[in-house]
Amino acid sequence: MSSRLFLLLSILPVVAKAWLLPVTPTYTTRRHDTTLSMAAGPCWTNEQGRELLERFGSIFEPEEDKKYALESLLLSPSQDRILDACRDEIKKASSSRLARRRWPVRLPSSRATKGCYGRILAEMDSGRLSVELNDGMSPAKLNNGDEDEEEELMNKKRSNVLNLLIKLSTYSKGVWTLEGEMIEDSGSDDFGATYGKSLQEVSADRR
Repeated sequence: MSSRLFLLLSILPVVAKAWLLPVTPTYTTRRHDTTLSMAAGPCWTNEQGRELLERFGSIFEPEEDKKYALESLLLSPSQDRILDACRDEIKKASSSRLARRRWPVRLPSSRATKGCYGRILAEMDSGRLSVELNDGMSPAKLNNGDEDEEEELMNKKRSNVLNLLIKLSTYSKGVWTLEGEMIEDSGSDDFGATYGKSLQEVSADRR
């Protein structure tokens, strides 16, 4: 047997194996899988809520990735639970000193970041602030068409979270800077002061 024929026969199994191996998933495929798991995995809503807050509040997250995460959220049948998880994370952070006040510099702290979200949402929930979306988009308004007063309030709060995330999806400076701009525009000395306070505490402050 010639040396060339021997070499050809020896590499044929290797070539055949290479053709049969599964293709390595691309980044696009992995992102698609993430979308499906977000839509089909309600048991992971708490984790997804934390991830969304960190991703959208960051100055380092690429805009393309934030837009993709927003698209995944909008398509998810677990959207309400994920938005509620975002609010729960923000509320839990309110007991932390890092979250309760606005710091003069951006801190590398998830609790400080959640505090920025909390103060903005406190203003939105009170009706003193509305978020202007880009490209003339109308604010999202979640409703079920047949809801009682409590459910209507919950949907309003979910809509506020969603509209804030939509705003941050194309805002590259992060939630700390966005809060600073909102404070300056409002001229308020007590911006987000109700964040982390009970209804009784808020009522007492207003007396």
